[in-house]
Amino acid sequence: MVRKHFNEQSVHNHQLPKLGKEPYDKLCEQTAEAGTSIASAQLGLLMLWTSDHILDIVDNEIADYDITESKLDLLLLIQLHENSEKVTPSAIAERLNIRRASVTALLNSVEKKGWIIRESSAEDGRKIYVKLSTAGKMFVQRVLPVFWSACASLVEDLNEDEQQILSKVIDKLHNQIEKRFQIGR
Repeated sequence: MVRKHFNEQSVHNHQLPKLGKEPYDKLCEQTAEAGTSIASAQLGLLMLWTSDHILDIVDNEIADYDITESKLDLLLLIQLHENSEKVTPSAIAERLNIRRASVTALLNSVEKKGWIIRESSAEDGRKIYVKLSTAGKMFVQRVLPVFWSACASLVEDLNEDEQQILSKVIDKLHNQIEKRFQIGR
């Protein structure tokens, strides 16, 4: 019996080879439901891949601040609403269209960092309100310039005309999705 010898580094760096888009296109053609537009399904898949990459880019850019895009999104949502209304975990879950348990996990994480404060309602002790702490407000102000730079970098290779076209298309898709799920930012 012949054994291959691997050094420690090659074992840890082993990655699956990139397949490219073609095998996925073929799989789509073979397995899509009758009546499904193959071109639309393939474009939708490309959008999913792109959205994954976008989140990876933003997360990478703000990683030095020990936060992810989803946690920053939570902090921004709280900040933008806390002066006009009391923010509850249930309202956050509804607005972000995620499960209440996911909101609880996000809140626990940012609370450990000292970025939010949870307070019980004076009228109903079972109800919890969430607001940014002073440290949370200062943190958001520090990370936002980096976040906005990361957002801008996503389209920096597009010229102004391409950015305008992309903006119209994404606005249309965004509005369609918000309508479908009856949600909005």
